Amino acid sequence: MSKMGDREVDIFLREAERRWACLESHPGHLHRLLERRVQNGELVSPLPRLYARADLWHSLNPTMRTIFIAHGLQKLHPDWVFCGTTAAVMHGLSVSWGAQGKIEVVGTSEGRRVRASGIVRRYVRGETPVTSFEVQVTPLLRTVFDCMRHLGFREGLAVADSALHLGLTTGDALCTYVRDMRGGYLGIEQALRTAQFADPRPENGMESIARATMFELGFARPSLQVPFADPMSPGRTYYVDYCWTLPDGTIIIGELDGGEKYVNPLMSGGSPATAMRRERRRESRITIDRPRIVRFSPEEAADIAYLDRLLETFGVPRDHKPLIAIPAGPQSELVPVEAYGLK
Repeated sequence: MSKMGDREVDIFLREAERRWACLESHPGHLHRLLERRVQNGELVSPLPRLYARADLWHSLNPTMRTIFIAHGLQKLHPDWVFCGTTAAVMHGLSVSWGAQGKIEVVGTSEGRRVRASGIVRRYVRGETPVTSFEVQVTPLLRTVFDCMRHLGFREGLAVADSALHLGLTTGDALCTYVRDMRGGYLGIEQALRTAQFADPRPENGMESIARATMFELGFARPSLQVPFADPMSPGRTYYVDYCWTLPDGTIIIGELDGGEKYVNPLMSGGSPATAMRRERRRESRITIDRPRIVRFSPEEAADIAYLDRLLETFGVPRDHKPLIAIPAGPQSELVPVEAYGLK
């Protein structure tokens, strides 16, 4: 490869990275140079004619990869409109990483939906595209509607909750939109159930997914982001993720623990030790009236049998029959229930 070719490729790659995009290519000299770099491992090509530096690509999470690919594809195909989970990402909504395996694009007919290139084409009629994050996407309500009906209840709820949390729509508007859809859309009943369950209070997608799982297991809906006053600091309030109050007045607090708050300096205040001390102080303040506190990680929330046993052990009430099959036993028990100090 010539030095001129090296410089040319590097300039174009840096320019694409500034746009949070894969570098797009057309048949010709640059395309051949890029393909050579793919062969020697310097670049990756997530989709045909899209390229990124290998070290950068491997550092990106699935959401960032979706953004890079969508920006690159929009340069290659200016008339394309993204839909489904891809549009949701570009709207800034919470989409689980596992749901981002393929790029979703509006198709022109109800023909074949999937191409070998990793792109899903979905037929969308009667919607005028909007621009979000510099790409053309389906409007917000249509995007959320499609995610709620194509994804499972848990992942669809994460998308819907985040739309409400960000103030992009309201629960009433979302429910009205779903009810007004006509034409035999697959999954419309699930979409309506999800829209009716959506709530703006969860702070992240995992809180939404865990809440949906609790409901599927038959547990009563918790109150969300419930305030507890700090007895040592008048005016300071702590918020808990989930809260149930039993008929006898017993309070059960549910807390979803994410490891990031212990290792991310922006969240930990500088070190894991600082974060752990702050969390212990917080818990000591909100437990002054002796509520039960049940903690679980995202991994434990994803283990259906474990979460079912954990919530039942702590006395979380049920108010309906489970909507899903519950495995016979926990698939993994990372932390024994006894370690939570429940007597």
